[in-house]
Amino acid sequence: MNGSVVMSDTSELSEARRALLEKYLRGELAKHATITSTITHNSQERHVPSSSTDARVSLIPVQTGGLKRPFFYMHVHWIGGAFYSFTLARELGLDQPLYVIDPYKFDGLQVPPTIEAMAAAYIKSIRSVQPEGPYLLGGFCAGGLIAYEIAQQLRAEGQEVDLLVLIDPMAGAIRFIRLLGSSIRRIGNLLRLDPGKQLDWFLRLRYISRILRRSRDENTEHVDKLLRRWREEHPKRFSLIPDAKALRQDWMAVFIWAVSGYVPHQYPGRATYFFARENPDSRRLWWGKVVETGNVEIQFIPGTHETCRTEHLHEMAKRLSACLETV
Repeated sequence: MNGSVVMSDTSELSEARRALLEKYLRGELAKHATITSTITHNSQERHVPSSSTDARVSLIPVQTGGLKRPFFYMHVHWIGGAFYSFTLARELGLDQPLYVIDPYKFDGLQVPPTIEAMAAAYIKSIRSVQPEGPYLLGGFCAGGLIAYEIAQQLRAEGQEVDLLVLIDPMAGAIRFIRLLGSSIRRIGNLLRLDPGKQLDWFLRLRYISRILRRSRDENTEHVDKLLRRWREEHPKRFSLIPDAKALRQDWMAVFIWAVSGYVPHQYPGRATYFFARENPDSRRLWWGKVVETGNVEIQFIPGTHETCRTEHLHEMAKRLSACLETV
C-alpha cells in the first residue's frame, strides 16, 4: 500500500446485520429450493465463458482521424448509449482519435461473466485497434470500474498505461451490494441453487430495496417503463415483485451482480479522478477511498453526476484535453 487508496473493508459491517440478512435469505430461498432439486453436480459447477469475439463487445469508432494515440472511453449508459461522446470528440479536437466501448451484451446468458472476464474481452477489442501500449483509458461512473480493471490487466501483461481518467466513479451502496451478493452466493450454494437462480434472487431483492428507498433517477425511470411494457406483453395474475425475466431487462442490475463478486486490487499506476462538484453522494468508490498522492490526482468539475456530462461537458472536455496533452 502506498497510501493512495484505502480499500473498502466489509468487516466493518455489523455481524448482527449480516446474520439477520442471511437468516432472511435462507428462509426465502429455502421456499424455492425444491424447484432446483433436480440440478446435477455438473450444472452447479458450469460457468459462463467470457466472450472472445465482437458479438458481446462493441468498440465504436467515434473519431478516427488524427495522429495522436487513441483514447478508449468506457461507459455503462445502456439507456440510449453515450451520445454525448460525439460532442466530447469534437471538443477534444479532430487530431484526437476517440473510441467508445459500449456496455457488455448479456443477452442469452444465464449469468453475466465476471468483471475480470469482461475487461479481458474489452482488451482484445482495444488491442485490435492499438496492439501495443502505451494506452490512454477513461471511464464514466461504473465505466470507470471497467477502465480500472482493464488498466490492471494491461499492466500485468507488461503494457504501459499512460493515462487512466476516472470521471465521477461513484459506487453507491457498495458495502450493501457486496454483502447481498456474497450472502446469496453462500446460501444459494448450500441450497444447491444454480448461478442463474442466485442472480434472479439478487434482482428481486435489489428491486425491493430500490422501492423501499424510493430511488428515482434516469436509470430507474427507464427500467420502470420496461417493466410496465413487459407486464403488458405477459399478462398474468397480480404480483408485488416483477417476474425474474422482467427484472433481467435491467442491464445495470445484472451488471451490479457481477460487481458484487468483484474484489479490486490497488492500482499501482497513475490515475486522475474527475469528481462532480455538486454530486450529493459521498465519495464512495468501487475500490475504496481515494486521496491525492504522487500517483493520484483529484480534480473537481462543475455540475452533478448527470449535468457534468451534459450542460458542463465543455468544462469536462477541457480538463480531459489537458490530461491528454500532458501525456
